[in-house]
Amino acid sequence: MAEDNTIQISKSKPAGGRRGAARARLLAAGAEMFANRGLGNVNTNTIARASGVGVGTFYSHFEDKFALHRELVTTGLSTLQENLARASQNAKDRPLEEQVRATVEAFVDFAEANPALYKVVFAAGDAGAGSGRPALGLSTRAMESRLHALREAGHLDPGLDVSAAARFFYAGQSQLLLWWLDAPGAPSREDLIATLERLHPALACRR
Repeated sequence: MAEDNTIQISKSKPAGGRRGAARARLLAAGAEMFANRGLGNVNTNTIARASGVGVGTFYSHFEDKFALHRELVTTGLSTLQENLARASQNAKDRPLEEQVRATVEAFVDFAEANPALYKVVFAAGDAGAGSGRPALGLSTRAMESRLHALREAGHLDPGLDVSAAARFFYAGQSQLLLWWLDAPGAPSREDLIATLERLHPALACRR
């Protein structure tokens, strides 16, 4: 059974009582609105209204909508990275196919458990938009390291560029899951995971 990895968005900056509850509502409402409307079609007034708080309360927590958006992206990426690392660690002594499946499942589980937050993190063109800062991204370092070790051990095509392969797979996987979350007639979770397994460079590029 997949681990329950639904995240509590409000835990990124712990606070108690009514202030903590207001912040949690702002983050939850912001995630839903950014996911459904896009960053450009949401403002601080609509987020505050959807959260049941005043605009002044919004500004007591966040400088503007971009600050709220950055916190959502940072929290989402951090949680997903932790889930992937834990899945990889738990499967490190299993056969390669099971190691790949564990990390693919962790990615799919995160998207399925947190659809609005997932869309905020990975929707093209939103991360960092209007904030004057570059968009954040999911680190490929762990996958690159694993692919490098497999290539050096002679298990992968020696011409494989592990940095390009890791980035290509993560980019494709993240966008495929954006489509999968809402697409009519999308494949089942099991079929999706099986397809992603086959496309993973650790298996697709074996010698």
